[in-house]
Amino acid sequence: MCQSYKITCACNQNTAEIFFGKMVLNETAIEDLYCPHCSRNVDADRVDRVWDNGWVLEMNMDVVLQYAGSLGMSPQEITAERVFDDGYATWVGITPDDTKRRNQERDEIFRLAKTDILAYYQAIKEWGLNREQRFSDEGWRKMKRTQ
Repeated sequence: MCQSYKITCACNQNTAEIFFGKMVLNETAIEDLYCPHCSRNVDADRVDRVWDNGWVLEMNMDVVLQYAGSLGMSPQEITAERVFDDGYATWVGITPDDTKRRNQERDEIFRLAKTDILAYYQAIKEWGLNREQRFSDEGWRKMKRTQ
């Protein structure tokens, strides 16, 4: 079973939910998290950090390197970006707060189902399409990989 892990950013203002796919890594692989506010002074040129729309996920490369074989990579190939993009330690969903945001948006639409089922079906369909386009327009890393 894959697991997820919630982590608070360095300035304690925001949280992200990290997904550990393929049952290889766990929370020990995560060193730190920086939201767009606290990432302003973070060095971009490091292989232990992946940048996504102002968010920075910093990985503990000592831990990650221990799993190189299980990741299907040589130690020389391993970067935080590769680990993130290949789904070994990545956001749950498209954005750091996707689960929370998605649930809030869906709850608003579900209220329509009680009063107007046709409007509900139309709203849920539009929400899904618009949501994907919004993430793409906002430049989220996972959306760039699907295009």
